[in-house]
Amino acid sequence: MDEQDLQETIRRARHAEGPELENLIFHHAREVLEALLENPRLGERHLSLLLGRKDLPREMVSAIVQNKQWMRSYALKVAALRHPKLPRYLGLRIMKLIFPFDLLAIARSPGAAPDLKRLMEDSLLAQRESLGSGQRLALARQGTSRIAGGLLNDADGRVIRAALDNPALTEQLVAAALLSGAASTGLAAAAWAHPRWSTSRYVKLALLRSRQLSLARIAAILPDLSLADLKDLAEDRRVAPDIRAYVANLVEMRRKRSPEKGV
Repeated sequence: MDEQDLQETIRRARHAEGPELENLIFHHAREVLEALLENPRLGERHLSLLLGRKDLPREMVSAIVQNKQWMRSYALKVAALRHPKLPRYLGLRIMKLIFPFDLLAIARSPGAAPDLKRLMEDSLLAQRESLGSGQRLALARQGTSRIAGGLLNDADGRVIRAALDNPALTEQLVAAALLSGAASTGLAAAAWAHPRWSTSRYVKLALLRSRQLSLARIAAILPDLSLADLKDLAEDRRVAPDIRAYVANLVEMRRKRSPEKGV
């Protein structure tokens, strides 16, 4: 497009309506898109289409979000939060006005900026005390890995079990929850009985260090561990003293039984 054609398209963008206006929303020239923002016929649907363009310049995203009249629309607030180029300070302003499960949907979407996603997760976890058990249960089932991990020490056992069933949850987050000061016997029992987490080496080691398991359950885990893991447990002061002594005896028994292999 030569300069004369570009200037004519910019002029039309400021006054276009109907199908022409909609077509110009997908124009490749930044100058045309900026001119569109001056068009008085630009409505919520047009702005939603603009915000749906992931290549929309950061400055244009900011201009849309800072227009108070446009941002009266809840749908545009949500669309803006989904945009990867939304500035962080503007995202923080909008987040406070979004319902929890819309915030969750945005946090799970692939388009939103990573730093804003993390802040959304933090916001949802901070709100959990004010949410009913049914809402926390839904968050545990549908949430991101961080949200599911943050709900592993919920007071409601159903929420804990739902979080453990969440496919996004990782063994590192389960282990971290077990080793946190807020770890409960409910979490330990649920993780020990869970078909996925009961076979994880990291989770087994965290369970042994959590001081939340009965001796019978501890005895059921120890035979599955390597000699190196047993040595670490015997020296780890997070493990209860009587269990450390028991593990130390087990280490000696294994050494005597397999002196050459050391396993």
